[in-house]
Amino acid sequence: MLCLAAALLAARASGAATITVNGGGDLQAAIRAAVPGDTIVLQAGATFTGNYELPAKGGTSYITIRSSTPDASLPPAGTRMTPNYAPLLARIRSDANGPAMRTTAGASYWRLLFLEFAPRVSNGAANLVELGAAGTSQNTMAAVPHHLVMDRCYLHGDPTYGQRRGVALNSGDTDVINSYFADFKSANEAQAIGSWNGPGPFLIENNYLEGAGENIMFGGADPSIPNLVATGITIRRNYITKPTSWIMQSWTVKNLVEFKNAQNVVVEGNVIENSWVAAQQGYAVLFTPRNQDGTAPWTIVRNVVFRNNIVRHVAGGFSISGYDDGRPSQQTSDITISNNLFYDVSTAWSIPNGAAAARFAIIGGGPRNVTIDHNTVDNNGSATILIYGGYTPTSTVQIYGFQLTNNLLRDNAYGVFGDAVGEGSAGLRFYTPNAIVARNAFGGAAATQYPTGNDFPTMAQWQADFVNIGAANYHLVATSLSKNASTDAKDIGVDFTALDAALNATPAPTPAPTFTVQFENYDTGGEGVGYHDTTPGNKGGLYRSDNVDIAAANDTGGGYYVGWVKAGEWVNYTISAATAGTFTIDLRVASNGAGGTFHIEVNGVDKTGPLTIPNTGGWQAWTTISKRGVALGAGKQVIRVVMDTNGATGGVGNFNWFAIR
Repeated sequence: MLCLAAALLAARASGAATITVNGGGDLQAAIRAAVPGDTIVLQAGATFTGNYELPAKGGTSYITIRSSTPDASLPPAGTRMTPNYAPLLARIRSDANGPAMRTTAGASYWRLLFLEFAPRVSNGAANLVELGAAGTSQNTMAAVPHHLVMDRCYLHGDPTYGQRRGVALNSGDTDVINSYFADFKSANEAQAIGSWNGPGPFLIENNYLEGAGENIMFGGADPSIPNLVATGITIRRNYITKPTSWIMQSWTVKNLVEFKNAQNVVVEGNVIENSWVAAQQGYAVLFTPRNQDGTAPWTIVRNVVFRNNIVRHVAGGFSISGYDDGRPSQQTSDITISNNLFYDVSTAWSIPNGAAAARFAIIGGGPRNVTIDHNTVDNNGSATILIYGGYTPTSTVQIYGFQLTNNLLRDNAYGVFGDAVGEGSAGLRFYTPNAIVARNAFGGAAATQYPTGNDFPTMAQWQADFVNIGAANYHLVATSLSKNASTDAKDIGVDFTALDAALNATPAPTPAPTFTVQFENYDTGGEGVGYHDTTPGNKGGLYRSDNVDIAAANDTGGGYYVGWVKAGEWVNYTISAATAGTFTIDLRVASNGAGGTFHIEVNGVDKTGPLTIPNTGGWQAWTTISKRGVALGAGKQVIRVVMDTNGATGGVGNFNWFAIR
């Protein structure tokens, strides 16, 4: 140890140190000795067995732990690791006492590179790697580890006995990239990546991910940190799959990607495949809020964009629930499903005594603002989209703000079906008031059953529009009537230029997105955290049960608004900006008389100066006001809308939504 210390002092005199640990050496001692900027080099091919801890070191320079194999012999940056490189990696193996590696409270700036993580067979119920604490020891934001990177690593369970979880992702500002996860399977429930007690943001990019229960899941246990919702999640360019050999094995199989408590999510450019009826119905992707243990009523799924993905070989596409049907939760809202290719959504993914419904989507419990646009879906279930009532705390099961546009869909027997109401327009009128349903091509449907402005080819015509269904080539033939026929003058169905660009990580030339936030979806945490309100109770009596006044909106898309607003009050909204820039903020407002003034702060700084709500002619006569030139940084932003002065009506005005573009 004295020699090691002397070597480190000499190295640091001229810069960051390299600490070499050969097979049989003390890895934990090297971790303790390292300071920010150091690199710990582990002998390639050696196995280090234990439960290694990454402590808090301070500083903002990464400490890297890596294999001794030269970079030139390993995958370059941005290239996915594969098991073929295992002999060139350093192996970290768990023992019987817990994970192979974990962080301690407040650890930050650690990078894991070119490492293999392997289990002890008798410890298969544990997490292989823990980034952040899974239990009650991490019950404040100050304890959360952050700025962690796992890059080009190989994590796996035992081929025979499996492993409960690859990474327990309960940290902040963490990247899991270019890595390979295999054999995460259990008779209970297993994930490649599971997260429930970390705030984010998270980047999960360019990984191979196998998980029997769920390949990726956010939620599934209540967070120990009060009011925590995982925020700023990007899942991009991953290969998310289950080996079909598992069908005849005893592992618990549920779905591929599931969100139970998450917001501000982008899922883009992934291949997502192989989900069959087993412990669940085999839907590939779930947006289902779950206050799992009954201690997290703030649980929510909102602001999710699922675009430019291929989903195939599954028993169903999406399962979307507006609320937890067992315990209190917030309402699912602002789900956008766009430009995805779904094929082989098939009843063939059944098991004995378990039939696959083979639907594109099942939606219940009244989520809000669901957009389904420019998807190509080849399924053989009796219905393509089933909308049902389900549980809501208000008994309002309608989906306000529903949009179904520019999709290539099959009717099969029932097409878009409203449970207990009927197919097509009948179900849509009941479950999706004022919905926008336009320029879809419903193969085999009867035009009399659906809204006008859609196309109704025969099933034979619908199938003949594709170049080669048997080879999964769903490009449109040149003679297709769906070419250039969408509401935006593109082809109905998938834009394959954008899809291919996302799959290959080449940015597609797309317009700047608009990020819309409903005013009633202010942050959780209560008085002084999510909002400040000067009067007790919710005068509108809808949506939430605190002191912010919320009522039903008659604006386009329906939903709710925040009203009875007085000077001195404010509401907070935590968002995640993908990039820094200068934006325009649009606000949807109304006032029956001259309104008051307000301003918008970002991270405590006034970004707009005073804005005035005009007399719109009524409390539900909505108009949009805008403020240009608002600078936002990248990453997490706390937006506060602050009420400054009352108008002639004695209040500031009514607020429906704001959008950042």
